[in-house]
Order: sequence, then structure tokens, then C-alpha cells
Amino acid sequence: MNFPAPFVKNIRDTFGMAGEEWLQGLPLLLRGLCERWNLTITGRAEDLSYNFVGYARTNADKKPVVLKVLCPDGILDKELLWLKSYPEVTPAVLAVEAEQRAFMMEMVLPGNSLKSLVKQGKDAEATAVIAQMIRALGKERPAGVLPYKHVRDFLPTLSLLHGKLPSELVLLVAVLYDELCMTAPRDVLLHGDLHHDNILASGDGWKIIDPHGYLGDPAFEVGAMISNPLDCYPSGPALEKILEQRLNILYGELAMDPYRILGWAFCYSMLSAAWSVEDRQEVPENLLQIVRILASKLT
Repeated sequence: MNFPAPFVKNIRDTFGMAGEEWLQGLPLLLRGLCERWNLTITGRAEDLSYNFVGYARTNADKKPVVLKVLCPDGILDKELLWLKSYPEVTPAVLAVEAEQRAFMMEMVLPGNSLKSLVKQGKDAEATAVIAQMIRALGKERPAGVLPYKHVRDFLPTLSLLHGKLPSELVLLVAVLYDELCMTAPRDVLLHGDLHHDNILASGDGWKIIDPHGYLGDPAFEVGAMISNPLDCYPSGPALEKILEQRLNILYGELAMDPYRILGWAFCYSMLSAAWSVEDRQEVPENLLQIVRILASKLT
């Protein structure tokens, strides 16, 4: 099986020699999983980033399934515990191979992502679906020691924005991010990357995939969707109108303080800008416009 060049580059750049060894061993690992679980691989996800996601069918009953193998630093328990916490809105996990950081889950069908609605000009409908998914999440943090970061742990990451964005934006996010963490009504188990590509059509409903898994303020969950989908962001209305419509839908659909929704929309967008600086040394123009508009609504 050939792996896409961006996927290979990500693994090599991030993990060095360990990543190269993982890539070299991945075909054999996949063959072993297929033998153990009696599967035939039929393809792979097009947009692999760090984890391998492949499509397969069971040889016994020809049932379509998904294979996921986590990258060298992937924490299997982190994803499995999250999926187990939200069985109503996630694909069922069918088998696990802990030593290989791999698992098999049911395939979501028809499986088209929520961004298909955005492409059809139905951004308001897509935003309402995201609000519905957020309402289905938000469970209190499980007891015991957990493999999840708290969203407050990302506060130092924002320092990467010094010299990259206007100082007033960097100061605003430093103060507001800390304030939102300190005044959170409770800590819940968050998806942390709940945007259009991670919500798939399932029958007459929707399923959530690929959790990052964090702990923190329930309103943090709104942040990822504000600047997404990256490859088909609505371009008809003015950007300010798009953001206003999205925020108004979230205000109406979620039992959350609108100030916290707006605040986390801004803070998450600034965090995304910091991650972009970390990865590519720049902030995309669309994201820069979004943080400016959101900041203007806060001040």
C-alpha cells in the first residue's frame, strides 16, 4: 500500500527515526491485523495526517469496517475512553490491539462529512447540527487519573503569537483565555476538534469521529467550527455576516452564556493561529480576519 507524501512527511518530520521505523513496519502491521481479525483492506482515507485510517471488510459477512492505527506517540486509551464515554454519537469499537495502538470500528454510512452541507450553501443547517452534537457531549469528567490535557494547559502556546499578530489581540487572548478557564462552570470531557470533517452522516443522523480529547469548559467545544471547513469556507456573504449567523445559531441552540461562546470562539481561533505559527510559521489570512472580527465583538 502506498502512503500519501504529506502523511509520510508528517511522520518523518515529527518522529524522526522512530517515525521511519513505524512507516516501514506499517504494511506488516496491517497484514497482521487483517489476519487476526479476518479482514480484507479495501482502501484508506485520502487525507491521512498522523494516524493511519484504512477501510476494510470482514471476510465472514462482508461488513464494512474502519481500521485505525495511532502514530508513534498516540495514546490508545485516550481515544477509546472518549469513544466509550459517548456511544450514542460515535461509531462502535469492534476490536482492539493495544500493543499495536490499533483498533477496528464500525464504518459510518453513508459517511459524507458535515461540510457537504456547507458546500451546498447550507451553512446555517450545518451549524445547527454542530450545536446538536455539542448538546450530546459535555459529560462530567470521568473519575480517576485521565490521559487528557486540560484546556488551560494550552495557555503558554499563545506566546507563539508575539510578533506574529497585533499586540492588542495577543494581550486580549492572554487575559480572556485565563479568565474563561478560571470561571468555567464545570469541567467536562471535550472532543476538542469538533468541526465539519469530524462529523459524518449516519443513516438519518450524525456520528462524531477523531476526538482530540481534552478537559475543560463546555463552551470550549464551539471553537473548532468557527474557522472551518478550511477547504470550503462559505464565500458568498461577507465574512462578518457568516460569523454573526453562526454565533447567533450557537447562542440560540446551546444553553450556555453567549459571552463564553463568543469568548471561546475567539480564544480557540487564536490558539489555532498559534498552532499554525508553530507548524508553518504563519497565520492564514482567513483566520486572521476571523480573529479580528471576533475581537471587535468582544471589545
